Amino acid sequence: MTLTALLDHPTRVIALVRLAALPVFLAGERLIEHPDARSGAFRVILVLAVVYAVLAAAAAFSAPRRRPPGRVTASVDLLLLGLLTYTSGGPFSQLRYGFFMVPVAAAFLQGPRGTAIASAAALSCYLVATTTYPDARSDAIEVEITQTVYFAWLALASMLLSAVLARRQEQILALSDERGQLVARALEAEERERRRLAESLHDDAIQNLLAARQALGGADGGAEPDLALVRTGLDRTVSQLRDAIFDLHPQLLRHAGLTAALQAVAERFGTQAPEVAWEIAVDDDAAASRDETVFAITRELMTNAVRHADPTTIGVSIFPRDDGVVIRVHDDGVGIDPDRARDATVQGHIGLASCAERAEALGGRLEVASAAGAGTRVDVWLPAPD
Repeated sequence: MTLTALLDHPTRVIALVRLAALPVFLAGERLIEHPDARSGAFRVILVLAVVYAVLAAAAAFSAPRRRPPGRVTASVDLLLLGLLTYTSGGPFSQLRYGFFMVPVAAAFLQGPRGTAIASAAALSCYLVATTTYPDARSDAIEVEITQTVYFAWLALASMLLSAVLARRQEQILALSDERGQLVARALEAEERERRRLAESLHDDAIQNLLAARQALGGADGGAEPDLALVRTGLDRTVSQLRDAIFDLHPQLLRHAGLTAALQAVAERFGTQAPEVAWEIAVDDDAAASRDETVFAITRELMTNAVRHADPTTIGVSIFPRDDGVVIRVHDDGVGIDPDRARDATVQGHIGLASCAERAEALGGRLEVASAAGAGTRVDVWLPAPD
């Protein structure tokens, strides 16, 4: 079994820790001098603890249905630890440090409430094992009080640690759920784009080709073919196919560079939003650095601005900064309301979210500066490729 597989089963980890504790307990009882009031029973209880630890480990590595409930094993653990402590010196036993493991383990395996319950149970067990110990030494009370204070401090720290871990787990679950929604929305958007492209080719390009073929086919009956109609249909088809190819992969980016490709995107938006003025500036030092990714994110941000900002001016600038490249798209539109931005992904508007996902996947980040009625500025920083 690999370490990763072992860490996926907390009960198995606990079983191994329990087994490893037994030789440590034996060494603590043998090597450190302590009162002998109840030492005779220590060996018997230690043998019982060994048998229990072996059986518990076998159960932990067996089928889940054969494993005893966690509360049962926890109760037996505390009972045996208390008895071993009592029979090896009580308040002076080195085994008393084993109680410190209880709140720490609970912090990783349970929530703050479970950690508090486990800590209280362990402290109670320790106090019973030490206060009932028949020893007349005057410093026993001081040892017990000191141990109790340390234990209370550790229990509080463990509960805070458990709260932090629980909070992080909630955040991870929330991020996982948000990522799942984003992936689903992205797949839906991709399917819609495929459908749009297919419908566009069928309704426009194919129809133009059919019309051209029909015009040529008229010559079979002796009539003169309408070459002007054929030429118009072919020209429209070529233009539509070029647009479709640009949507799929901008060849202009490869042949003419990032600036020309972004200007081409702006020109295509001219038919949808002719009132928008575009300002595009690409620093020469930023060009050729992740050009395809930079182009994809920039086009998405440009599309987002045209569709949702209602702007009169959109500025696009790409420049180097901090050993990377910055994509900045700003507009003078209506701005982004914080509530609307939070609900955007749920409502299917995944433009900014998808750009943020792409940037974070490369070790970058996305920042939005906006206010309702005051325009929007989106900065995306991408690190330079290795």
